[in-house]
Amino acid sequence: MEQQKKKRTGLVIALVACLALVGVAGVMAWYSSTSEITNNFVDGGITEPGTDPTDPNKPLKPDVTPDPEHNGHHGQVNGNIVENQWIANSKVTPGSSIPKNPNVGIGKNSDSCYVFVNVKNNFTSGAHFTLNNGWKAVQATQYNSQANEYTGGLFVYVGKDVAVNAGDAAILTANPTADSWTGEVFSKVKFDADAVLGNSKSIKVSAYLVAASNKTEQIDVAEITDAAKAWANKQ
Repeated sequence: MEQQKKKRTGLVIALVACLALVGVAGVMAWYSSTSEITNNFVDGGITEPGTDPTDPNKPLKPDVTPDPEHNGHHGQVNGNIVENQWIANSKVTPGSSIPKNPNVGIGKNSDSCYVFVNVKNNFTSGAHFTLNNGWKAVQATQYNSQANEYTGGLFVYVGKDVAVNAGDAAILTANPTADSWTGEVFSKVKFDADAVLGNSKSIKVSAYLVAASNKTEQIDVAEITDAAKAWANKQ
């Protein structure tokens, strides 16, 4: 009988212990916690330049004075692209060389950025240009296997006064007090003596700018280059 009582006492103690564990588990559950952080991101703010790249004191407006020879005006502005040497309605002939100097700029309140330029050449053949220092071909058509000579394609800014084909990409750094410029992608379009001009006599220059305003962010240049290629293929 005494032995049976001990067994019962042991069983009660075991049950109490189990209930105590359940109670502790229940109490611990009340002290569980979760945490979360939500970060909001904003688009980079890339502003347009406001002054002529050759004269910081001159407002960025083309010279609308008619040119008697070409029946046009000097310069054109489209967003971040400036061509201050272009003359509207320039007449093209085989063997000629025509000023066309696309330069990409950002305003003083802009974010710093990577810069890509796509050149779409609609001439049949013979139209080409010399890629200036500070730029590198990404996917472009070389002209007659000549170094730095191209008929069109996608190009990336690699830094002021940097030799062609140096580096993968560079950031055009914004200036808090003035506009910033990449420098001319090329300065003129040249035509062979045997050039076939065709019917679509035009060259389209487009700019693709990727903001890089946060100095601590990690940007994969290969990824933004792939994005630029996808953009260029739609131009």
